Amino acid sequence: MNTATDLQQRWDAFLFKINERFQEILSQAAAILPELLDYQQFDTIPFTNAWTGINAQSKELIAKIDTTWHNTVSPGWETWRNEEEDRLNEAGTDSEHFHSQFYEIYYREQEKGRKLMLQLEKDLRNYEVKTFAAAGRKLAAKAHEVLSGEFSCSQCQAPLPVQANFYRSYYQVCQYCQTTNTFEPGTIARMTEHFALDPIAEEQALDQYWEYWELLQQYSAQREEDEVTITAVEVLAAYTTYIDVYLKARINMIPVYQERYDADKKAKIAWLSKYTLGIS
Repeated sequence: MNTATDLQQRWDAFLFKINERFQEILSQAAAILPELLDYQQFDTIPFTNAWTGINAQSKELIAKIDTTWHNTVSPGWETWRNEEEDRLNEAGTDSEHFHSQFYEIYYREQEKGRKLMLQLEKDLRNYEVKTFAAAGRKLAAKAHEVLSGEFSCSQCQAPLPVQANFYRSYYQVCQYCQTTNTFEPGTIARMTEHFALDPIAEEQALDQYWEYWELLQQYSAQREEDEVTITAVEVLAAYTTYIDVYLKARINMIPVYQERYDADKKAKIAWLSKYTLGIS
């Protein structure tokens, strides 16, 4: 016969192993991923493919917490509750106090799993954004180096400087012969933009993202019978702040994105309102 202590200890041990395995996966990723980004050919496919597998494995591990609770742990607690109820009934003892204690313990144990799931989700997101942002900065630096070696005056062949913002065409006057040259970013710049822009902008908006994310978790956890403490309007306001920082970070890297700022912001807010918060 299991005791409450037995059930708690097994659940704690399971959660410890999940967290331990999760941290191992990220440690292995930190050793593998940097080796997969080709800074010579600007091939990011092996890097992103590897991350897809790591991300899926990590999320599967996180989901296992909830699955194990519902399939194994919760039934174990229910069995223990029934056995204790039978014992109390046989002894002619009122079970009201027992029920109060049982559900207090039961929901506390369930909350342990929920908290770990949220923490691991947060760790995974932090790792993803920071890892891709770091790789993106390295790729951008290499792209600037390569493009600088290729850009020269069409008239006198003198080397010309490449701007830090090399993602769009621009005119550059040669300081030697005064010829106006056109810089064309080409495939390297487009590949770098596609890979690096979003994670670098996401990294700069992480603080605002987590403020929004925390409110969303609290909002989603509210039950209909509970007093409302977090409103959809508050969540939307936090999300709007995050999106504003994120979009402006993109503009800071590529100013032409200013042209689509309003449309991008409106579309993202509309999507969250409709599909996450269920408001129009």
